[in-house]
Amino acid sequence: MVLVASSVLQLSSERIRELNIRVVEYPLFVNGEPYPASIHMSWADKQALREIIKEQRNRVTTAGLGHAELVQAYHSAPPGRVVHMEQSLTVTSASAEMMNQVAREYPRLDLVQFDTRAIAAAYSIQVLEAARAVHRGIADDALLEFISTNRRNTGHLGVIYDLSFLHRSGKIGFAKALLGTAFNVIPLLGSSGEPGRLTSVGRAKTAVQANSLFLRRIAEEMKARQGKRISALIAYCGDHEKEALHMKELLQDMRWETGLAGRPVSGAATVEVHYTNHSAIPHQGPDFYDIGYVIYAD
Repeated sequence: MVLVASSVLQLSSERIRELNIRVVEYPLFVNGEPYPASIHMSWADKQALREIIKEQRNRVTTAGLGHAELVQAYHSAPPGRVVHMEQSLTVTSASAEMMNQVAREYPRLDLVQFDTRAIAAAYSIQVLEAARAVHRGIADDALLEFISTNRRNTGHLGVIYDLSFLHRSGKIGFAKALLGTAFNVIPLLGSSGEPGRLTSVGRAKTAVQANSLFLRRIAEEMKARQGKRISALIAYCGDHEKEALHMKELLQDMRWETGLAGRPVSGAATVEVHYTNHSAIPHQGPDFYDIGYVIYAD
């Protein structure tokens, strides 16, 4: 079995190689011209791209997955099932059409194209959990059940610091961006509801306050789902490793009340922290960190 993902995956290139994940690249453009970017870019190259995105006069965009790249990823795999896990297809209709086209062209290919209905870190944690399961030797049919269950139990929270970027990308209005910048408001976002759509879940003045609010929401979800453990991925861009590591520490020390016993329980949390990849920066901006997590009841 081979696992395929796209370059919105927020894992380091070393982790991707270690887990043998095949990545299909989203093309990147700067002011209409192709930009040399890949999932294996160095940190310095990512920083150079970040500086380009920070410059307000530049327009940095991505395009849908390409036909040749999808065919190459599927057909270069060893014989057996190919499982392509993709970010929410409601936010990438061009990729959805191309994936369907390739599937029609190669009906004999043992191919599963799976819509995670998630974006950013929420997409990434689903792929990471699937890759871990494949690495452990999970059977084909068991994997499909596993990733379907995970999809239902995935959450997503994040902080985007650059409010001017949110305005430029059409996510908030000019007045909100100006007001938030003037009062140093940190917008807290989530996408655990409608697939692929970021919505406001609150605001904070500091990262410590933001993380505390995130932890409270996650603990409430753990209690509601009678969760016994959690697996999380925290991705960041810019100088926000400290905030990401603080959130990791909070998750690993988290306590919540179980729905059965009603007593505080220390969490069994598996948490990885990664610097983001190039495909996420044009959509989330040059300064952010986000948390994708899967809650398990077993």
